[in-house]
Amino acid sequence: MKAAVLTATGFQINEEKIPEYGPDQILVKSSGCGVCEGDVFQYITRMNNPESRQEFIRMGHEGSGIVAETGRNVTGFKPGDKVTALGGDYAEYFVTTPDRLAIVPGSIESSMALGEPIACCMSGARRFGVEMGDRVAIIGAGYMGLTCMQLVKLQGAAETVVFDLLDWRLEKAGSLGADVVINSKGKTPAELFARLGEFDVVIEATGVQAAIDLGTELLRHHGTLNLVGYHQSGGGIRQIDMKTWNFKALTVINSHVRNEAEKLDAMKAALKLMAHGKLDTNALITNYRFADINQAFQDLKARKEGLYKANLIF
Repeated sequence: MKAAVLTATGFQINEEKIPEYGPDQILVKSSGCGVCEGDVFQYITRMNNPESRQEFIRMGHEGSGIVAETGRNVTGFKPGDKVTALGGDYAEYFVTTPDRLAIVPGSIESSMALGEPIACCMSGARRFGVEMGDRVAIIGAGYMGLTCMQLVKLQGAAETVVFDLLDWRLEKAGSLGADVVINSKGKTPAELFARLGEFDVVIEATGVQAAIDLGTELLRHHGTLNLVGYHQSGGGIRQIDMKTWNFKALTVINSHVRNEAEKLDAMKAALKLMAHGKLDTNALITNYRFADINQAFQDLKARKEGLYKANLIF
């Protein structure tokens, strides 16, 4: 099989043996594997750090495909099933276990299921605390932000306001149902609050300091700030305005879920929404041939217009 490893000069596609699977495992033939922003961050860091270039790295964790073989103890799955996983990598086959795998409904192409990122959004949404009639701000109109926005609308938000620095992302937000879109470039949190007023819930989906600052300013007293963005830059260190958090009596929620059973349940629920046309992720996915993995990462690094989620097709 073909598998990609990250080297000193980018990804190299090697020929490897199809991995062996045990009696409690499942071998999946990959159809697609999404590219996570975490992988892009690691790619950029590695390319900029000569000291880390010697060791080759296998990456990827957003795999979907077709069951090729099942171990003798496996039940609930059979060869030919369309599946998506909490895992998988940049390779033509991967091995997983039933507790990290879900059947993909018939109306969804296996290559487009991308179960891991939708599981993150859905499990996060179960913590959002949105009540019917709430006014909700979503800071960041990338893949995660716009998926979360759709879930917030399903939860009964009366108004969704999306913030980003790129107009083309805001146009997409509007097409997916945002009530108001705001380009926040060059505007201070105080200026935006004076213009827009306060919100019941803020979804922070960028992973940068400025989004935390803006969310803190926009929230009403006893509002809820949800941290969805993955804070990697600067070693993940951030500053918070604890005085304001205390004064406003904010509820601050880490909307990342590490309980795999909870994420699996969330993934299955999100797949149902997709199958019934309630959640549109296809509009946020751009397919690349697996052979073009380096181009996909370069485009993501460059923030190519129209590109939200790159998906490697096998």
